[in-house]
Amino acid sequence: MNPEKEIVNLWLNKKGFFTINDINAGKNKVIDIIAIKLANGKLERVEHVEVNCSISSTIVDKDINEYIRKFEDKTVIKKVKQVVKEFVGTEFSYEKTLVLTSNKKIELKGINVLKFEDIIYEVIDNIDKQNYRNTTLRTIQLIKYLLIANPTNLAELLKKETGNKILNQGTREMFIIELLKQDDIKRILEKESNEKIIVDIVKESSLKRPERLAKALEQDILTNRTRNRFLKSLLVQEKIAKASKTILKPKKQRPLQYFFKKKKPKAKV
Repeated sequence: MNPEKEIVNLWLNKKGFFTINDINAGKNKVIDIIAIKLANGKLERVEHVEVNCSISSTIVDKDINEYIRKFEDKTVIKKVKQVVKEFVGTEFSYEKTLVLTSNKKIELKGINVLKFEDIIYEVIDNIDKQNYRNTTLRTIQLIKYLLIANPTNLAELLKKETGNKILNQGTREMFIIELLKQDDIKRILEKESNEKIIVDIVKESSLKRPERLAKALEQDILTNRTRNRFLKSLLVQEKIAKASKTILKPKKQRPLQYFFKKKKPKAKV
């Protein structure tokens, strides 16, 4: 069984299914997984699961049609029913599930479509530090606790822009946005020790434009309570104070008598 099927298999086991894998249905057809779930000794649910996983490309219509034909194949249907009856002693209606890697939402009539990315996320999330004998689980455990848990290595891995890069420009941007939405990250950024990082970010952002910075301070950052404190603190800064004197310095007013002076008539030539 290949690793992606093993991961789906482990995920199903975690959800209370016992599974039968790589079942020969005849006529060169192999059923990936049959999953059976019992509750209080009674048959609760049966699924015929097929897995399509690729890291270099997404599933295309041609692949989907092949799986639809496989789910509807009479030989496959007969074999699924036979296996279920052998294991639980009775016939039982079953669901069809397709697990795939895809960048778009796919809906198929009569077929549950699941994303492999969501499944592997759940598997990784549930792995703890116990000693796993399953080689796939052990490999994922090592990646989780020795690679992902190391901030320096993880950052280096994610920032790569050439070669075997994980994130392209678009996905890197989405990753940062999703990260900054998290409350834990916001609390980290509240620390004074991280102010320099935030300042550097602002210097490289559109907020370095005075008009945008002023608007953000007015509408999104300062409150009625902090606005006066900010202004007082700002005006005691040496460079700001100097600039404000220049800007706020009143123009020299001409005396009123100047406007009533009689202009001397020009001499006639």
